[in-house]
Amino acid sequence: MPVRTDTHRSATPLLLTTLTLEERAVIDAIRETQFGAVEVVLHQARIVQVVRTERHRFDTAQAKS
Repeated sequence: MPVRTDTHRSATPLLLTTLTLEERAVIDAIRETQFGAVEVVLHQARIVQVVRTERHRFDTAQAKS
């Protein structure tokens, strides 16, 4: 399988110290969400909102036992 190379990105790994506060908020939301979704709202390529929706499912069959 061919390796994809992006000409506009460097091969240097992204360090957390290089992230903006907004980018860090996105990563934190992803890490804190076990089941659900993280929506990132952009305006002119800038993060303006991070929406985290988390799902909680309850097994009703177990609750009846």
